[in-house]
Formats: sequence, C-alpha cells, structure tokens
Amino acid sequence: MLERMARPLRGLSNGIATATDAVYRPLGRPGRLLQDLLNGSWLGHSVHAVLVDVVIGGTTMALFLDVLRVFFGVDHLEIAATWVLGLAWLAALGAILSGLTDYKDTSPNSAERDVTGLHGLVNIVATLVFTVSLVQRLNSAHDAAFWVLLIGYLIVTAGGYMGGHVVFKYGYMVNHNAFSRGKRAKEFTPVAAVADLPEATPTKVMFGTTAVMVVRRGDVVHALKETCAHAGGPLSEGELKDDTITCPWHSSVFRTADGSVVHGPAGSRQVFYRARVSEGQVELQGPYD
Repeated sequence: MLERMARPLRGLSNGIATATDAVYRPLGRPGRLLQDLLNGSWLGHSVHAVLVDVVIGGTTMALFLDVLRVFFGVDHLEIAATWVLGLAWLAALGAILSGLTDYKDTSPNSAERDVTGLHGLVNIVATLVFTVSLVQRLNSAHDAAFWVLLIGYLIVTAGGYMGGHVVFKYGYMVNHNAFSRGKRAKEFTPVAAVADLPEATPTKVMFGTTAVMVVRRGDVVHALKETCAHAGGPLSEGELKDDTITCPWHSSVFRTADGSVVHGPAGSRQVFYRARVSEGQVELQGPYD
C-alpha cells in the first residue's frame, strides 16, 4: 500500500536526493566529514534513528504533560511542556538533516526511495506543525498549542510507521552483512594461488560460497567480504588507495587491514578475514567483525 501511495512522488523524491547530493559535492573534505557525522559512521549505526527517538519521546512527553493540564487540571506544567517540545523540535531538525544525508544514497527510481521520500515529507510536515505549536507556547497560547501538537503527533506517528516499513522491508541503513556471514574457517584455508592475484589490485575470490575481496602487496594480503556493509556494493570493483578501499556504489571507505569504517555512509565495520601466503597459496581464516 505504501509503495502505491509513494509512487506518484517518484520525480520529487529523485529530485530531492539529487539536490542533496549536489549540496555536498562542492564542499570537498569538509562536506565528507559532515556526511560522516550525519550518517553516523563514527557511531557505528545511523544517527537518524537516535534523533528520531528523541523526537518521538519528546513529543510524547509534551503531549502527556498537556493532557495532564487540559483534562486533569494539573497546574504549572506549561513551562515544562514548552521546554520538552523545544528539545523535540531541535531533534526533529537534526533528524531531517541526517535523514536527507542517508536518503541521497538510495537507489534512484526504486520503491525503497519512493517510500523513504514519502516518510521524509510526512515528517517534515510534522516538524512544521511542531513549530507552530512551539511558537504558540512561547506566546502563552498553551491551550491552542495542545491541539496543534496533537495533530503533529498523529502525523509524526504515521511518518514513524513509514520509517519502520522502510527499515524492516528494505533493510534501509542496516548492515547488509549482518545475516549472511558466509563460510567460516577456524584454520587457514587456501582460496587462490598467489600467481593468480595481481599486485595491489582488488580481486574477487571465492571462500566456499562466500565472495571475498583480496588485496595482495608482495607477501602481505588483506581480505574483506566482497559485499559492502552499507548497501551491498562489490568492493573488488572499488578504488584502492593506500590502505583503504572505496565502494564503487556510494563511496564508503574501509581499511583493508581490519574493515574499519574510514568514511560513510556505511556505519558498520566490514567483515574481514585473516590472510597469509603459504606455499604459493593465499589462505584465509575467519571471518571476523
């Protein structure tokens, strides 16, 4: 149902994602660091989800305080409700910025982008309604502000449902390797002849049924799972620079030695393997994360 509702907005959704990407690109390294901050690469998962918790929790508490005042006659709660709603409003602004930053890397013309775009638009409307309620409170119109907040709360609840749909149906901003660890080996296991691995070139090899990206420099070998943790991109087709590999799809950057995230949008460490050269063969052990 949500997919059908969101499909007519596809042009707008694609436009918003393109515009967001166009804002970041000219910013260079500062823009990249800002993306890392808003994607949550430093945190280990999406910052957007953390901020949304504050929005939902804060507006719930503000509404509860209003209900106590309006229906149960509890006095002197106006200031508390205003401060709580103010905190939720600030978190909502952060959720919009972080959400747009995540959203620009969704696949164009996809149902995932369609529904995510609808989710974002609904929550932007809710934030505008919260703004009206907050301004009313600052002007001492607390009774009117309660009813406006109630409307905004119903809207943000619908937006939250859409956000959950995107996460649970499409795995949006979820580690794509979380449920597919693949072959495990306690002992070092041969996967390829050294002669078959070009020097300093990302190369895809098979570890049982699991695809692994291997980089060899002399007798030093590093190995990461081929599938990017962010959205499943093929790391062996990415750019190798010094001790990092950049995913070709959305430019997440990982250290080849241990899979740690250097730059987002990935928030989860890439699965890695211990690797060695023995008797002309590259051998792997693992995986580890």
